[in-house]
Amino acid sequence: MSATHPFFYALNLDCIGSVKISVNLENGESKKVGKAMDKNRGFTLIELMVTIAVLAIIATMAAPSFGDMMATQNLNRSTQDLIFTFNQARSKAVLERRTMIVSLNTSQINNSVSQLNWTPSGKALLKGSFSTSICFNLLGGVGDLNGATPPQCIPATADKTFEICNKSNGSKSKIVTISKMGTIQQVIEGSCS
Repeated sequence: MSATHPFFYALNLDCIGSVKISVNLENGESKKVGKAMDKNRGFTLIELMVTIAVLAIIATMAAPSFGDMMATQNLNRSTQDLIFTFNQARSKAVLERRTMIVSLNTSQINNSVSQLNWTPSGKALLKGSFSTSICFNLLGGVGDLNGATPPQCIPATADKTFEICNKSNGSKSKIVTISKMGTIQQVIEGSCS
């Protein structure tokens, strides 16, 4: 720049990357022309990439335990629904003085006047060696259905046990036992083996 020019520009770049533009006047004064970025006003691309990578690693570690938690929740819900269905059927049998049938593992959704249906939640399932229906007689006792049409409720000679597994070939189960009189005796955890 020539000496006769009244002012000249100075461009300063500091170590953190902010640019300061100033104008030096003839009388030796310095005046700022633009906004100086004294503070960082965002994140760099590298900072964002590192943050996303850390979150991805944490999500990868948490995914298996989240799946196990969902299977356990479905097992608990299925067990509670089964107990509720048994209690509801027993109550209806006594109050309405009729035989109530509970169908297990059914695809039928609607209940009828004399039948309640239960289906497990999620991947939970009823272990295959157990009966798929049970009946409650007029006194609330448990029975088995005979093959007649219409089916009749024959009083049970022993307690009924149902095992719900958390998934096919699962490692956790809940065992629900109903006495001959129709009361839920106990719910214990099993291994679904």
